[in-house]
Amino acid sequence: MNRISIGYVRNSRITQENSISTQKSLIKEYSKNNGIKLDRIIIDEGISGSGDKVKDRDGYQTIIKMVGDGMVDNLIVVSISRFGRNLGEIYKSVELMDKMGTKFHSVKENIDDSVYGRFVLNLLGSLYEMELSILKERTRDTLKVKKENNKVYTKFVYGFDRVEGTDDLIKNEKENKMIRKMLRLKDSGRSYGEIVNYLNRNKYRNKSGNKFTRGNIYGILNRRINENYSYVG
Repeated sequence: MNRISIGYVRNSRITQENSISTQKSLIKEYSKNNGIKLDRIIIDEGISGSGDKVKDRDGYQTIIKMVGDGMVDNLIVVSISRFGRNLGEIYKSVELMDKMGTKFHSVKENIDDSVYGRFVLNLLGSLYEMELSILKERTRDTLKVKKENNKVYTKFVYGFDRVEGTDDLIKNEKENKMIRKMLRLKDSGRSYGEIVNYLNRNKYRNKSGNKFTRGNIYGILNRRINENYSYVG
C-alpha cells in the first residue's frame, strides 16, 4: 500500500484568523521546506475543535480512519489547536499515529519526528494524565458533598428514594430493613455469594428490579460499613 502525506486544516468560523487559505499555504510551505510530497489537504470548516464536537468533524474522522488503516505517512497541521482542543482526544490520536508509524507535524509548535517533537508529545501525555486525575478528584469531591447532604449522587441509591422533581433523597424503610438483614448475614460469617443466593432465592430484588449480584451487595454494605455520611442512616 502506498502511504501518503496529508495536511489538515480547521476553523470554527469563516472570519477566524488563520483562515482555511492561510492554513493551507502554511502547510504547503512547510511540506516544501521539509521535503515532504503533500498528496492531499483535508478540511473541516466552521466546526469547533472541542471534544464534544469531534463526531461532527468529518475531515478529522476521515484522517483517523486513514491512520488506523495504515495509509498515512505524514500528517501536517498548522498548530495543535487546529487539530483539536480536547487534550485527551489529541493524545489518543497521536498515540494511534505513533503505533501506525504516522509522523505528526505541527508547524507553529515545531513538533516533528525529532527528539524535541517526541518530548512535546510525551509532555502532552503527562498533561492528559494530570487532567484525568484532576477530573477524578473533582468527581470524588462532588460525590462526597452530595452524599453528606442526602442528594442524588448516582442513578440508583439502595435504601433511599428520590423526591420527585428534586435531587433530595429520603429513606426507603423497606430497603433499609433489607440492608440491616444483609449486615446481620455478613456479621454471621456469610460470604457475599451466600448473601446473594439467599436474597435471590427469596425473590428479593435490587433497586432496578433485577436479581442481586455480588457487586450490588458489596457496594451497599461497603458504603454502610465504611462511610460515615448522613445518608447512611
